[in-house]
Amino acid sequence: MRHQTTKRLLPLLLSFCILLLSACSSKPQEDKKTTPDIPFGEFVDELYRTEVAADTLTLHYSLAHPENYGITAGDITLGSYSQKDVTDSIPEIEASRETLLSYDYDSLTKEEQVLYDCILFTMDSNLALSKYEYYSEPLGPTTGLQAQLPILLAEYHFYSKEDIETYLKLLTQIKDYFEDIAQYEREKSAAGTFMSDSVAEEIISQCQNYIQNPEENLLIECFNNTVENFDGLTRDEIILYEEQNREAVLGSVIPAYELLIDTLTQLKGTAVYEGGVCSLPDGAAYFEALARYETGSSMTMKEMQKRLKTAVQTALVSMSAAQFTDTTLYNRYERMKYPATDPAEGLEYLKNAIKTDFPALDDVDYSVKYVHKSLQEYLSPAMYLVPPFDDRNNNNIYINQNPEYDLSDIFTTLAHEGYPGHLYQNVYYLSTGPQPLQQLLRTSGYTEGWGTYAELYGYTLAGFDEALAEFCRNNMTAILCLYGLTEIGVHYSGWDVNATVSFWSDYGIDAKTAKEIYGTILAEPCSYLPYCVGYLEFMDLKALAQEALGDAFSPLDFHTFILTLGPAPFATVRTALEEWISDQK
Repeated sequence: MRHQTTKRLLPLLLSFCILLLSACSSKPQEDKKTTPDIPFGEFVDELYRTEVAADTLTLHYSLAHPENYGITAGDITLGSYSQKDVTDSIPEIEASRETLLSYDYDSLTKEEQVLYDCILFTMDSNLALSKYEYYSEPLGPTTGLQAQLPILLAEYHFYSKEDIETYLKLLTQIKDYFEDIAQYEREKSAAGTFMSDSVAEEIISQCQNYIQNPEENLLIECFNNTVENFDGLTRDEIILYEEQNREAVLGSVIPAYELLIDTLTQLKGTAVYEGGVCSLPDGAAYFEALARYETGSSMTMKEMQKRLKTAVQTALVSMSAAQFTDTTLYNRYERMKYPATDPAEGLEYLKNAIKTDFPALDDVDYSVKYVHKSLQEYLSPAMYLVPPFDDRNNNNIYINQNPEYDLSDIFTTLAHEGYPGHLYQNVYYLSTGPQPLQQLLRTSGYTEGWGTYAELYGYTLAGFDEALAEFCRNNMTAILCLYGLTEIGVHYSGWDVNATVSFWSDYGIDAKTAKEIYGTILAEPCSYLPYCVGYLEFMDLKALAQEALGDAFSPLDFHTFILTLGPAPFATVRTALEEWISDQK
């Protein structure tokens, strides 16, 4: 039994400025010491302009036309990455937080209150995490910078000829940026927080696979295809740009990955602490702060653990009872077939299937693409690339054709990434006209929780009878929550590989598979909790609405409320839901 999470490929904030990150009450209780100098809307706009222009890649992936938002592109830069950046940003976060708290919360509109909560959540989380120097890790087998950067660069959209030239200049800076990463890893080693040898070896192998055929690199293939079809370029310009790109890839990108390989090879064996994050000084407290930020949940770690255990037990009991009631259920589960296995056909099917239970959305453009073979071994089974705030038609879903992934059941993965998952949720929210800062703020618990909710809703959308659909949902809920419990066990409670094997053996999982799960979870803390905890938060919210409204509960109305509210910490979502329920009554 193996579960692979899908990923929402976010624009990377390469400057490593952590200015925006805490669970907060819907109405902060701190005394106001100052009077704001500018209206709340202007404060938000100013904060957005500062953050979105921090580096060129973030700006490009956030806005297709920054000039329409009063933003003039500055120097072409990937930014920098260092612990000093974090330390230097703390006074700025504290100053911005003090300004935020000076606004009268009750005088804000409901939409402004949600945004207020999100900003405070982000700031408080950053301040909490900034206390742990050199605990953050930019590298990771699946979600690390070195894994996601090739896709982000390959999908760099050219709106104009100037964008092509900007992109080429960015490529020449990648080696310098990776030198920042390498230096940060050296400092982590000196501080005693460097990654384990197994994780380092996995990242080294990944980098080697990516650059083993330089002339066939993904960034050369994609760039050439794009400029060949770009309107307005002469043949001489196309040839020139292709040669400049090739030189940049061979002279900067490939050497950057070679630098990373050399650095990690040199630092292997310097890890001081073995095991999960909790083995570091105050590591359990750090992991709890990290989990709070990543999930957006206000639950303590103990409460989270209890909720996950309850979900596993409830799911397994329900599955057992269902099989007792219907002796044909498991055989039907084994033989079930989805209405579509081709990604394009599956997305079109889902787009029509959601019309009853989810709010209407105008057609948007999207593309289904496939992960380059040099990245297949390490990237997730599927990813959704978030479009710029002002270009919601530019949607891309990547499918990983790694032979290890069983894509015969890709239907529910498409529900997670496409309809009614990430693509649908993101575009629907953009259609409501939100503040652009809302998209920039990171709310993994909401987005991945919704993606998981959509994925499991896919069993109903597939047309399965309710007994079979519920059986499938319970099975996946149990698996996800077992991963979440393992993540807490490894990184909060200190489980070693033997403890992990013992835990999974209670559920009939062999030692080999359990060891693989341990290795995956050890490499990237908090990879699973946003999915399982976020999903459970949505299910709890749904149960609250169903109990309160009874026969008047409507899936369409509930989904419309959730999607219109948009990404936010779950304490904020719950407060808004309670008000919505009161209005419905």
